Amino acid sequence: MSSSSSPRRARLFSALALLAAVLVSGCSTDSPPQHSTWLQKAAGLKTFHVETTRELWAKTSDQKGRGGPDLDLKSTTKDLDNGLVQVELTGVDLANYLRVLDYMAHGGSDSGTFSKHHSAESIRMYDEITGVLDGITKRPDPKDPPPRVVVDTAFIDTKNKK
Repeated sequence: MSSSSSPRRARLFSALALLAAVLVSGCSTDSPPQHSTWLQKAAGLKTFHVETTRELWAKTSDQKGRGGPDLDLKSTTKDLDNGLVQVELTGVDLANYLRVLDYMAHGGSDSGTFSKHHSAESIRMYDEITGVLDGITKRPDPKDPPPRVVVDTAFIDTKNKK
């Protein structure tokens, strides 16, 4: 072997190591640091209500075409007088829903295109739910109404009027 092949081999190994690091980092998610805490809070709740549009619920709870793990999402849905639906989730189902939202909002990779998911709808829903979870400082009494979040377009209409 000539002495010139050693530097060439070192550059090749460096390039391969860099490529491997990029590929590995591209497959990870960028979950917020509090994600685990929110999952634990969610799992400790008896029930949680999400009031939203039927379309937003369908978009953010659908797992078809998502490359992440399949999670069991059971919920009951009730139509409300204001045009929204009320989705009732158990604490465990809320934790699973947060996992789905996290995957779709914070960069779960799409194996079809090798791009990362950053669904605006999932980001919005994740942020709204975790905001409510942040406000829970102790386990709700069983007689208390379930914690709830309302996610509709009201804030957009208000913002556009300014």
